[in-house]
Amino acid sequence: MLARVTRKSVWPFWFTAGVYATLLLLQGAKPALMQVYQELEIALTMALGSFVAGGTALGGGAVAFPIMTKLLDIEPATAKVFSLAIQSFGMTAASLTIICRGIPYYRNVVLLALPMASLGVILSLLYVAPVVPRLWVKSVFSVLLLCFSVTMLVRWWRKAHHEQSIDNIHPHPQRLMLVAFIGGLASGLVGSGADIALFALLLLCYKADVKKATATSVLVMAFTSVIGSLINVGYLQQITPEIHSYLLAAIPVVVIGAPLGAYVCAKVKVGYVVMFLLSLIVLEAGMTGYELVSS
Repeated sequence: MLARVTRKSVWPFWFTAGVYATLLLLQGAKPALMQVYQELEIALTMALGSFVAGGTALGGGAVAFPIMTKLLDIEPATAKVFSLAIQSFGMTAASLTIICRGIPYYRNVVLLALPMASLGVILSLLYVAPVVPRLWVKSVFSVLLLCFSVTMLVRWWRKAHHEQSIDNIHPHPQRLMLVAFIGGLASGLVGSGADIALFALLLLCYKADVKKATATSVLVMAFTSVIGSLINVGYLQQITPEIHSYLLAAIPVVVIGAPLGAYVCAKVKVGYVVMFLLSLIVLEAGMTGYELVSS
């Protein structure tokens, strides 16, 4: 038993070491450090993004997209492609951890949601994203974050009234598939959405267990991010030198930031974490409202 616990405890270390070794082999030590320095704003953005992703149900793209588009003035299309790509690394690693460690998730939800979320992100990238105005894209993301904030507030209310979560749920297939499809469409627009939409559905409509709902949303969003990134790389060829530079600066940050976020958020009170997230969401929504009024 001790050996099993020890192997599990060092897995994140070996994963991080492998990522760093690969980057050093591809770039060398000095160029790798210079890459992070040259894209310091992106590295700092993903330090916050990966920290939030490690300890909450939000993916790293949920922080990266608004900061990149509204503070760094980066085009939403670029931020979306980057968000999907960076989540393909981080959330895939998280998914492998969930499966290998036997962390509970709703298997029936994953099997139903994966095909529809994948279809949604493919159709969105190919046909929807090219015709949607830039400001509408930002508004879609604000709606997703507000949906997440409502979900967390409802969870607080239920906990205060001692309502029990449900371990085994059997959601209506058509409703679940529709939500997953809409989440996939949103993911193709802003780089995130399938995870937030499913998380909200499971908690609001089915009183799902928070941890199992989080693990479920991570699995679905990881697969959706990989599918979206493959479309961006192989068909749309949207991994530009700019995005490639962002990725090289962000990857060494996220493999440390996510485990750190998980550790810190496990130590502090949940209320502090939720208030921090809600503050970010309110700030982001306020900035979007200002843009809508000013335009």
